[in-house]
Amino acid sequence: MLTLGSVQEATNTAAATRYLEESVLPGTGWTLLEARRRYSRLEPPETYWAMYRVKLGRGEPILPEADAELDEDAPEPQPVYPEQREVRLVARALFKPEAWQRFASRMHDLYGSASGDPLDGHGYPVLFPESQHAFWFYPVDPSMPTLAAAANPSRVLRLFRTLKRGLLDVPARITAVDVKLARYVPEVNGIFEYMIHTAPAAGSKRIFGKVQAGHGGRRTHQVMTALWEVARAAEGRLAIPRPLSFQPELSLYLEEAAPGAAVTGDRTAPHFLPGTLFAAGAAAAIHESEVPAEPHIRLEHELERLDGVQDQFAHVHPQAHFLLRELLIHIRAKLSHTAEEEWLPTHGDLKYDQLLHDEGRFTLIDFDYFSLAETSADLARYCAYLFPSMPRGWEQSVAAEEARKAFLDHYRELRPHATLQRFQLWEAVMLGNRAMTAMWAQQRGWERAVEGLLVMAMERLNSRLP
Repeated sequence: MLTLGSVQEATNTAAATRYLEESVLPGTGWTLLEARRRYSRLEPPETYWAMYRVKLGRGEPILPEADAELDEDAPEPQPVYPEQREVRLVARALFKPEAWQRFASRMHDLYGSASGDPLDGHGYPVLFPESQHAFWFYPVDPSMPTLAAAANPSRVLRLFRTLKRGLLDVPARITAVDVKLARYVPEVNGIFEYMIHTAPAAGSKRIFGKVQAGHGGRRTHQVMTALWEVARAAEGRLAIPRPLSFQPELSLYLEEAAPGAAVTGDRTAPHFLPGTLFAAGAAAAIHESEVPAEPHIRLEHELERLDGVQDQFAHVHPQAHFLLRELLIHIRAKLSHTAEEEWLPTHGDLKYDQLLHDEGRFTLIDFDYFSLAETSADLARYCAYLFPSMPRGWEQSVAAEEARKAFLDHYRELRPHATLQRFQLWEAVMLGNRAMTAMWAQQRGWERAVEGLLVMAMERLNSRLP
């Protein structure tokens, strides 16, 4: 079994750069300008992913003229290439040999010996058995075979023309579609922003499409259709993007673009506290909705995930390892004599950044993890993510504390009989999950952030609700 260190070494920026320069770019005329890791994900004890945003240039580079007035410590001006483009390189590694064999066999069944051209949209997985990892290029994705078609402007143009009566608000002819990748999570989902151009131009419309692994798109459409009716009757407590359709041939779920911008991490921003109150109302409306869902988010499962990373903490941050071990002991001690809560429909990933704000109005998005869970699951996740792991000042922490109290007060006002006896356990676990994620990301200052999150988790576990 490979260690986390060996897996990261096989898939880090240096390894990705070597692969690009030695195996992909020779003979293409393209020059590597930058390979920057934009995403990583670990699912212990089996799989690790990393994704790189790769900038390429082609042609005779033009060197900018030096500016004598620039500070001598300023970075050197970079050459500008006549042609520049950007691609996304994905790395996936498997820790266990048997897991690697299953993955390699699946890749052979899917792609055979196809090599493809990574720079023309056919960057099929290339396997490295010794280090048990693979590289591939978006829009190829082993778990989402229709992703490339959903990213193809010609393909979606033909589709949208057949759907125009259900897409457009006024009679018009669809003339073109611009496709922009909004988000790509390898082997999970790809989200596209589609700008539909029409004649007359007044009919033009912006919509979003999502391709998900497995049957997620069909399920998302069913959930969103049911929740749309809930939102219409919720008297403003819940607002979601309007679902449009599910297209099975592309595994593509379509919805209207909601107005506004995502709520950011500035806890002192004027819209942050109102967004928190909206989130409480939205959670209450969802919890009372009776929309069918499958059990998914279990406290015991979350504890098992944290069990699985104790050894990783022991290798990279021994102090955090001891803090996490003690936290898990105390959570399980309290769990053994705490009654289970009511199971309710749950957003599944309720956080401040799942809200869009637009001139005082809010919309809740991203229901990929919609499921049944205990009452406190949504509430604890929202509260656990209110606090910045590396605050820029005391004002951010104070604002987060105020937002937490306002969120819980408003929810309990709307649902005074809600079962919340496990809230402290859920919040402590969610803070532990944040510490785990910070450890994986390894961003500057992560050690102190992890310690702070685990200390807060213990404090929340042993405190009363505000």
